[in-house]
Amino acid sequence: MNSDSALTTFRHERLVVAGIIAAFIALSIGFSLAPIFEGLDETAHYRFVRELVATGALPDPTQLPKAQYHQAPLYYFLAAPVLMLIPDDDFKTIAPINRSFGFDIAHTGNDNKNLRVHSRAEAFPYSASGTALAAHLMRLISIAIGAGTVIASYAIFRLLWPDRPATRLLALGLVAFWPQFVWMSSLISNDNLIFLLATLSLLLLLRQLRDGVTWQKALLLGIVLGAALLAKANGVFLAFPVGVAFLLERKAWKFAPLTLGVTLAIAGWWYVRNILLYNDISGMAVALEAWQGGPIPANQQWDALLTRTPFVYQTFWARFGNTSVPVGEGLYLFFDLLTLIASVGLVAVAVRAARKSPPRQDSPSPLGRGARGEGAIVLAVFQLSWIGSVAYGSMIAWNANQGRYLLPGVAVWGAMLALGVETWIPSAWRKRAAFSLSAVMASVTAISLFGYFLPAYRPLPLPLQIDAPLAYRYPDAAELIGMSPARPQARPGETITITLYWRAIQPTPSRLTAYLHTVDSNMVKRDSLPATGNLLSTEWLPGQGWAERYIIPIPDDAAPGVYTLIAGLYDPEANFTLPAFDASGSQQTPVIGELVIVSDQ
Repeated sequence: MNSDSALTTFRHERLVVAGIIAAFIALSIGFSLAPIFEGLDETAHYRFVRELVATGALPDPTQLPKAQYHQAPLYYFLAAPVLMLIPDDDFKTIAPINRSFGFDIAHTGNDNKNLRVHSRAEAFPYSASGTALAAHLMRLISIAIGAGTVIASYAIFRLLWPDRPATRLLALGLVAFWPQFVWMSSLISNDNLIFLLATLSLLLLLRQLRDGVTWQKALLLGIVLGAALLAKANGVFLAFPVGVAFLLERKAWKFAPLTLGVTLAIAGWWYVRNILLYNDISGMAVALEAWQGGPIPANQQWDALLTRTPFVYQTFWARFGNTSVPVGEGLYLFFDLLTLIASVGLVAVAVRAARKSPPRQDSPSPLGRGARGEGAIVLAVFQLSWIGSVAYGSMIAWNANQGRYLLPGVAVWGAMLALGVETWIPSAWRKRAAFSLSAVMASVTAISLFGYFLPAYRPLPLPLQIDAPLAYRYPDAAELIGMSPARPQARPGETITITLYWRAIQPTPSRLTAYLHTVDSNMVKRDSLPATGNLLSTEWLPGQGWAERYIIPIPDDAAPGVYTLIAGLYDPEANFTLPAFDASGSQQTPVIGELVIVSDQ
């Protein structure tokens, strides 16, 4: 019996599992409360549903670049009832593009992290915008799909470790509180459906290895595979683990035609349609040609793969929004340490397994009779398939170097991490470790949500004390009441932060833009909507205050010297700069201080 067999007497495992799933749902809902269309391609996925409902037909992928019209349709069929019930007449006017988006996506904060401009019409309970209501309801559908992935992952862990509840609960906690997976589960995205269907496919394959194949199981596997191919074209990578699983079990060969036939019956029509209409089986080539920049040239593919792998790693763990919202360095260090500890532990497990004599054919296996290593092979091929899909995508498409494309294997990632980490833990402590690490992962996801993600879309509050008070009044609009630091200083190549503090007088008739410039130079030239893109002047409340934090890179070739800083407001529609008045009522050039560039010698 396993060394931690005493843990098999977990009396309340179901309650623990239910609590983990409930916590996953709560965190996912928290992420879903972010402004609409701030997730990866959310607008495009929503537009697909809208086009499907409006025309009753699948959209043409050549019709609109970056529209995701090349995607397989199953997710959009599931979301379509929302728009059948809710009119979204404001779709074309709600949440327009933020022209200052992504000024510096490498840093945390709220400096124009928002791809779109958001108004109070989007606020809960979304009664002022049909589009906002529909978008949030679609996000709830995704959360339900994500919960299904967590449940299916737990079923896999029960197959892998039927007598090791500590291990399977640790793996479940890792999956349910994986920050990128939790966030992705809150978005309007067909990725969520492929996460679920890939996980279900693996579950069925492992059960097939444990119990053998029947006509019913072959039929069910075909249904799930067909749905996966109809959810997203990268579902084709499931062919590798499925093919290996059938090859490994000779008795399963006679059932393979049934599985294949059902798969093609469900999904084949869409791929045949693509060939007939666009001479492109997946629609991806058509999409890449329409996409700005097109596919990656052949002579740049390997370089693109190698140089962009670090970004894949970061977006695999936690990077939100339109990849514009990172988390703090401390969290990335935690992910690095977790990865390192688990990797070394897995190597130790592999070495120990290699030293042991092979099990007898009649020896018990977690996957049941006949599964002497076959399960490990299927798991390995399953995971390598998704790694290969990301490597392939990163070499052919500029936007395919994202860690989310590894998350169809989230159950196996959780299992690998759990097994690797557990290697370092004495048997007597594994029960506590399962709870502790799950709690740590939940805390990391909560910090990601409340400490970095949601604040990225909100104005910063005023501090209790202002370093350098100012007193500029822009009539009928706002007052500039201070800045920090009092006299910013930097060297060429450095990045500095300058914060301005504002107080509203009243809302304005048109949307104003805030600016921070250096006089007679382009050393600093920042223009954006107020609160670095997070507050519309048309919605200011009298007396409302906010901080406006600018992240400013100093050019490597910046000449040392003293540069005068000015700040204020202007109306881009009227091409009019608002005049600034000092405390005595005299009109002044709004000089707020000086930026000092010192020599780096």
